[in-house]
Amino acid sequence: MKLFERAIRRANIPIAMSKGFNPHPKLSIPLALSVGISGKDEVLELELLRSIPPEIFIEQLRLQLPEEISILSGEVIADTEKGWIRDVLYEVVFVDPECLNTAKINELLQQPSVMVIRSKNGHQKPFDIRPSIQEIMVKPDRLVISIKKSRQRRNGKT
Repeated sequence: MKLFERAIRRANIPIAMSKGFNPHPKLSIPLALSVGISGKDEVLELELLRSIPPEIFIEQLRLQLPEEISILSGEVIADTEKGWIRDVLYEVVFVDPECLNTAKINELLQQPSVMVIRSKNGHQKPFDIRPSIQEIMVKPDRLVISIKKSRQRRNGKT
């Protein structure tokens, strides 16, 4: 996040700031990956003070980012669309392909419900992940998992 905050500041992009004692730029990476996990085609959402055509925004930002970071595209979205992720594709590569247990994967896909516990702010809440799992493809050395996210906002509102 700091990388993008600094690049946006250097590019003089008019980003909106949060209110309060410690204002910070209004930007987020929905479904951000953990440290050490590489990603392709990730989404960065931000709120600007005034409208800038996406192509100009992208060009200004590209000039301030390291070569390794690519901006593939940009679009203007309505406030009501912020935080809504639709489809996600995860690829899990195994060092030892013998670890892939197709029987367990098939068993999981046959289940009508797969409950997990989500912890947030000290609260635990059960959540059924099965409706989100669209497909799990077994490749020789990896799993490709297709997830269909519900149109549920991060704050829990639909």
